[in-house]
Amino acid sequence: MTIDRLLRWMLFCAGIITAIFAGYMFNTGKNDLGAAWLAVTVGFLCFATRVKSEKSGSSSSGDDDSKDLHDLAVLIADVAVMSLKNIGRTIPPGTKEIDELEGKVNSFLDVMPVSQSEREEIAEEFDRLRNRTRRNEGGRALMRSARL
Repeated sequence: MTIDRLLRWMLFCAGIITAIFAGYMFNTGKNDLGAAWLAVTVGFLCFATRVKSEKSGSSSSGDDDSKDLHDLAVLIADVAVMSLKNIGRTIPPGTKEIDELEGKVNSFLDVMPVSQSEREEIAEEFDRLRNRTRRNEGGRALMRSARL
């Protein structure tokens, strides 16, 4: 056990103990002392749970984070496309709504580690959706003109 881990464990234990004292003070009606103990508790717990500095030998965790971010970005893009495919919708999406959502998804994907081929697949899905919407709008316009 390193000295850092020991210090963190001691700070965590101190934070739990001061939280108990803060609760006791609040329970007995001494709100000012309870607030002071609560402030000390927050200080202990903040120092106990502070983020460790990255070490140079931990490149594998960076790869895992990158893979997780990649999977999350692809999932969000898929959910965005599926939300516009009339699943559970009563009104089909308009081209303006599709363009707005595609812009938001593209700006999100710009900062995520997504490959160009996956970006092209997502763009193709938006194009298919946009073409289907245009066909539906064209069919509705044709039906309206036939009624007149």
